[in-house]
Amino acid sequence: MGESMQHNSFARKCQSRLITFLSGVAALVMFATSMQAIAADGPGAAEKDKPQQAGAPAPEGAQTVKAVSQVALPEPLTLESLMTLPDTVNPQVLMSQAKQAQAQADYHLEEASDAVQLDVMGRLGWREYANENQDNHLLALHVGKQLYDFGKTESAKEAKLYLSQAQSDLYKDQVSQFQLSLMQGFFNVILADLQYRVDNEDMAVVYVSLDKAKDRHELKRISDVEYLKLQSDYEKILVKRTRSAYEQRRTREALANLVGQPQNLPDKLKFPGLKQIAKRDLKPLATYQQAALANNLQLQALKSKLEAAKSQMESQSADDKPVIRADAWAGKLSSYEYLREGRWRFDLTMDVPLYDGGIQSAKMSRSRAELLQAQADVKAMEQSLRDQVADIYFKLQLTQAEKKQNSVFGNYADLYLDYSRALYENEATTDLGDAMVRLSEATLQTVSTQFKQALYWAKLDYLTGQSVKLDAYQ
Repeated sequence: MGESMQHNSFARKCQSRLITFLSGVAALVMFATSMQAIAADGPGAAEKDKPQQAGAPAPEGAQTVKAVSQVALPEPLTLESLMTLPDTVNPQVLMSQAKQAQAQADYHLEEASDAVQLDVMGRLGWREYANENQDNHLLALHVGKQLYDFGKTESAKEAKLYLSQAQSDLYKDQVSQFQLSLMQGFFNVILADLQYRVDNEDMAVVYVSLDKAKDRHELKRISDVEYLKLQSDYEKILVKRTRSAYEQRRTREALANLVGQPQNLPDKLKFPGLKQIAKRDLKPLATYQQAALANNLQLQALKSKLEAAKSQMESQSADDKPVIRADAWAGKLSSYEYLREGRWRFDLTMDVPLYDGGIQSAKMSRSRAELLQAQADVKAMEQSLRDQVADIYFKLQLTQAEKKQNSVFGNYADLYLDYSRALYENEATTDLGDAMVRLSEATLQTVSTQFKQALYWAKLDYLTGQSVKLDAYQ
């Protein structure tokens, strides 16, 4: 009877200790969870549910990548309205923005890996000791921090920071490319309309000639060969005119798809004013090449990646160095803390790698190869930039000669039209229709040269690291 009561008393005591221990574990876990949430949300977490003031910037680290809603395009469509569209209507810009956010997150992740660690350690355990079963529970607050690792973590953080800078430059580069695409797409639609007008007028002239030839052929005044020759010419120009009509639709489809509104094809477009283009003078070629090597965004991104490769190799070189770390525990370190473990503990440890079977050597070889590749990418980009700048530079020089040619051809078209109109009024044989076609061709050539000149200047600004802004060309 006594043994039974003693056994029940021991069972109740164990149950009471277990309940007390579990309650303590639950309390500390809840406390640690709340502390973890506060640390994750930052100092302003308590105010995150408050409404933001109008125009107030978002908190740091709270940037999100999302597409914007569609913006209605004006009618007639203007180049200014296109250039002011949000950059995020373009999926390539969104993709670059997402990569930038990912690179920033990687840097913050690397930075946080070197921070102080705070956690709660809990354990329900039992063991056999000295031929008796004993409790082996643990409930303690742990604080740990890596003190020194010979620059491994610091170099790794520098590498992530350089990669984040590279993605920021690539994002800006993608925005400029989108602006160039908008200009090119807008110009293509106008040129397609002008080309259709030329081909349509040309077809009308050929059709009139063919219709007259049909009557003469029926009267046997021209041979079958001559008539078939005129028919062949008409079919050729009809195909050309049909191609121009398709090009009108294709360029509008391409522009609408570019701005993310494939269902809203632009109908009418307002001719852009590009007066500032004529006022810009070309500097020596070397000036633009030097500016490109100093400011081009793609090259800057590659240089940042080169620095990242250097920092990564430095971090990797310290991978076989000792690591010194400090850890502290406070709480119920053992069910017998007064006899063995105590209620607190402090460790200063040093981990010294001795042998890894060649892993460090292989990783260093890979890091050196990545560094060589980054150096080669920079050199290749510099060569490409010199060629691209030179190509645009000489094309801009060629547009000056084209403008003179267009001016002469325009004078000829005007005089030709006046001459043909005078013959028509005098009821003499005339080619008034052909003269009107030539005048339309002169207009097309003049506009085409003007648009090419504007695009060349925009591409030169882009290559030299300047932003593509419409104000610089209007």
